[in-house]
Amino acid sequence: MKNLVLIIASLLTLSTAVAQTKKSKPIKKKAAVVKVVSPPSKVDAAFDARFASLGEVTDKKWNKNLLGNYIVSYKNPEALKQTVEYKEDGSFVKSAINFELTNIPEVVKSTIELKFNGAEIKEVKRMEVGELNPYFNVKINAEGKEKQVLIAEDGTLTE
Repeated sequence: MKNLVLIIASLLTLSTAVAQTKKSKPIKKKAAVVKVVSPPSKVDAAFDARFASLGEVTDKKWNKNLLGNYIVSYKNPEALKQTVEYKEDGSFVKSAINFELTNIPEVVKSTIELKFNGAEIKEVKRMEVGELNPYFNVKINAEGKEKQVLIAEDGTLTE
């Protein structure tokens, strides 16, 4: 009887150990389906009016965010990625230009050097939001910490 209890206990322990080491099947990820979005004529006209100086933009890619706003991504004449967001009625929400680290505007370089001597610039975006004056959104690595600062076009810094 003792042997039977001992065998059952060891089988139970062994089965628990095997169950814990059993690997689960990998989950297959489905490929994301990119839905082509066509903006309303008001939105397309607002984009064309605001950026008429660019001429015909041929690489526009439209998306729609969760708020229902339309976002267009394209390469601007300086070959920088630019995104612009509009409401459904065609009113401007915001615009962002992503700068390459090799092509950072001088006002950003000089302000960061002056305020954070030796800081490494990680990312620079030029932002236009609503009626606010344009500014640069800059991510830096200063003193071992990642910081995000805002720099106005005149060099005024906000942390």
